[in-house]
Amino acid sequence: MFKEKLNKKLVEALSECGIEETKPLQLKCIPKINGGMDVIGVGDDGCGKTSTLLITIIQKLGNAFEDAPRALIIVPNEAKGLAMLEQFKLLSYNTDLRAEAIFESGKIDKQTEAIYFGTDVVIATPRRLMEIYIRKNLNITKVKVLAFDDTEILVKENIFSYLERLSLSLPKCQHLVFTKEINSKVEKIIDKFSINPFVVEV
Repeated sequence: MFKEKLNKKLVEALSECGIEETKPLQLKCIPKINGGMDVIGVGDDGCGKTSTLLITIIQKLGNAFEDAPRALIIVPNEAKGLAMLEQFKLLSYNTDLRAEAIFESGKIDKQTEAIYFGTDVVIATPRRLMEIYIRKNLNITKVKVLAFDDTEILVKENIFSYLERLSLSLPKCQHLVFTKEINSKVEKIIDKFSINPFVVEV
């Protein structure tokens, strides 16, 4: 049972959210992620990819710390970003962890200000993330986890041009990729950002 390895506050939040049943992806991925491995999670909608990602990030970060983000989560669009932000708030409600979602339709100055005043997790579309980073308004020196969710959708756009510079500047960190399928474009993301990843398919 993966919950035995989670902190008490997170277990309480999972129960409050009605997450009682352990899904196969969670059972296989969470111990490996908690152990520090790069992980590739592959499965259809509803298999627990996003919840696995958020649970492990909340577990790893624990509590708010300083101002620079310690986790970056790359998502394909605003809808996914906002849904993930809402789920993050539910799962972290009894911690002081902070998260911001940034995407093209939002006001970049407002998003930049929110990051500047301190956040632990940035959930971002690739283009907006790089717009803020290029303006030198994103401190990535403290990043511990770089994650990609709905990667099969992300790679339909030319995201590499946005992420190439970021990859060169990131400190050594853990990489997580969650996707419905592995194709040649998803493999490019895996090869670029992961080192000897543990692959889970359900």
